[in-house]
Amino acid sequence: MDYKVTIQNTGRTLRAPAGETLLGVLQRGGAAPDAPCGGHGTCGKCRVLVDGKEQLACGTKIDRDITVTLPEKTKTDILTASVEVSAQADGECDYAAAFDVGTTTVVCYLLSGRDGHLLAQASAVNPQTRYGADVISRIQYAMEQDAAALSGCIRHGMEALLRQVSEQAAIDPAQIGLISIVGNTAMHHLLLGIDPKSLTVPPYMPKVSHAMDLAGKDLLPVCPGARVRMLPNIAGFVGADTVGCLVATRFDRLQELTLMIDIGTNGEMVLGDSRRRIACSTAAGPAFEGAKIQCGMRGAVGAVDHVAWKDGNITFSVIGGGEPVGLCGSGLLDLVTALLQKGDIGESGRMECGDRYTLEGTAVFLTQKDVREVQLAKAAIRAGIELMCRAMGVTPADIRRVYLAGAFGNYLDPASACAIGMIPPVLLDRIQPIGNAAGAGARLCAVSAGEFQYSTALAQGTEFLELASRPEFNDTYVDCLMFEEDE
Repeated sequence: MDYKVTIQNTGRTLRAPAGETLLGVLQRGGAAPDAPCGGHGTCGKCRVLVDGKEQLACGTKIDRDITVTLPEKTKTDILTASVEVSAQADGECDYAAAFDVGTTTVVCYLLSGRDGHLLAQASAVNPQTRYGADVISRIQYAMEQDAAALSGCIRHGMEALLRQVSEQAAIDPAQIGLISIVGNTAMHHLLLGIDPKSLTVPPYMPKVSHAMDLAGKDLLPVCPGARVRMLPNIAGFVGADTVGCLVATRFDRLQELTLMIDIGTNGEMVLGDSRRRIACSTAAGPAFEGAKIQCGMRGAVGAVDHVAWKDGNITFSVIGGGEPVGLCGSGLLDLVTALLQKGDIGESGRMECGDRYTLEGTAVFLTQKDVREVQLAKAAIRAGIELMCRAMGVTPADIRRVYLAGAFGNYLDPASACAIGMIPPVLLDRIQPIGNAAGAGARLCAVSAGEFQYSTALAQGTEFLELASRPEFNDTYVDCLMFEEDE
């Protein structure tokens, strides 16, 4: 028997068979709230009003006609700026576009195909977030339920962004002749409809890793005459977005030992210089994207973005300046650091002030479980740094420069990252945020065939270090769980 699900916000009605979860119904209808845990009932973030009563969409079974009120969407602050890049454009077309397809957000750049100048840009939250905050949740959904839904929603989202940038520049999207795309390996496979199973079983390698030149009409029909350049992947969880960062930074030409870190729902890192470079991926988890944190949220209006312990008081700032409603990644990192400095969190991660700390005068709080999530994430990143150094035969102190790529790296306070031991404290004064370097690399490859070929050379010349296969990984990881700062 079918029932009616009416969405109060829009008046739209969906049909649902008895026994299906409300989240599943809303996902099919393209109207689902975010479900960071993939609908397993563990994150508590898919809250909706069902006939006026708050419930989790994933835990609500359809057994009657219902009316649903969805939470109001907040505008996410999406990073588009990056290191300055320039390339000699080939002039193959009048207009080109570049995409950085991230797990959480998607950024589109419209460029002059003649000289490479930026003409317009637009961004959005990745619509796949309704199927889970992390790549593993989405891969599981694709393998167990509906891979086409994941592929279709991201393609539609990208086409919407292409229309936006075209409108800004007063052109027809059909005039775009070249499109380049970067994204992590899972986003690459889900976008192209490639079976992601190989990413879930040892040795966790991509089914397709080489660069690809595709017809736009098959992938993004709004640009029917375009050619699409898919940058290559390096490994199962070191994808084309990392390659884009390598292109933008000219990593193979660096004379000083450099560490590049891109911290998102996954943590990708590259260590090296002009002679040699090693890449690895750490299962940092989505804590710094707001998932698995009880008051966690993205960097949107209402998010606490910075916290400080100063003169015996904890102070904080809020995006948009209004009442705080949650913690974004940089605020979470700062709050843990402030509580460490205050003595409310011990080196083992135990909260000395009880199981919850509430920011004074707000409803925003941090729990013991939240602190453990931060420990797991920071330990994974630090262990990756330590093991790459050992593989290179160097120590962290030998690293002369640290590039922080991506939104979280751009907004975090380096002092907090070092204070909790996520980044070796000896590197504090060597840290340099480089913004959306993945998008910058995509822009270069959109206007130059030479840059696109360069991306392949960089990918092929980068060694991959599989951390889990290292016999010392577990011991290193456990050691890095502590918040103790190095001397």
